Amino acid sequence: MAISEALSHFALKQGRVKKRNNAIAALICGLVPATIFAVLSPASVRHWLIGFVIGLVWANGFEYAYHRWLLHRPRSMFGKGHILHHSMVGQPDEPEHVTLGSSARNVVLLFVSNGILLLAIEALLRTGISAGVLMGWTVYMIATEEIHWRIHLGEWLPPLLRRSRDYHFSHHDYPNARYNVFFPLFDLLCGNYRLQNPARSSSSSPVEPVHQTLQR
Repeated sequence: MAISEALSHFALKQGRVKKRNNAIAALICGLVPATIFAVLSPASVRHWLIGFVIGLVWANGFEYAYHRWLLHRPRSMFGKGHILHHSMVGQPDEPEHVTLGSSARNVVLLFVSNGILLLAIEALLRTGISAGVLMGWTVYMIATEEIHWRIHLGEWLPPLLRRSRDYHFSHHDYPNARYNVFFPLFDLLCGNYRLQNPARSSSSSPVEPVHQTLQR
């Protein structure tokens, strides 16, 4: 029991450090280029707000695509870490594997990969919304990681988000659906809101939820 408590305490400490570092990385990756855009190409409040909303929707779509097509590829570099996250639910060292970005470096790579496309769009179209888009990404990234953390560790969530706990854990039971953590916009748009069995045998017998299999 003492070993289990010590492991849980260490995992909680490590998880909090990773979450903090990821948030710092997201703030830097969002605020610095947004400030540069704002100085070089000043935009109106309207453009900032439009960009912010687009950034939130873009981030939600990226979360869906990244989770569905990269994290759920078992043999990929991304998939191996995500399988570990799924297998750690309810275990003493779960907090160490809860953060969406395994390190601040990965958060930087996420911003860079999206930022290249944003920069190309801005260079071609001169939209004036890029600073707002970057702010949308930043807010969404930090909020999603914090909500995901609170879902897994049973911490307080505001009333509007309390149903997200059941929603997200249903993904852990049936991992071929519900790829958005708390705001299922792209789950709805792409037809992954409803739960389905991960696979069916030739006899069409349903597969047990993942958490039941892992507990054996």
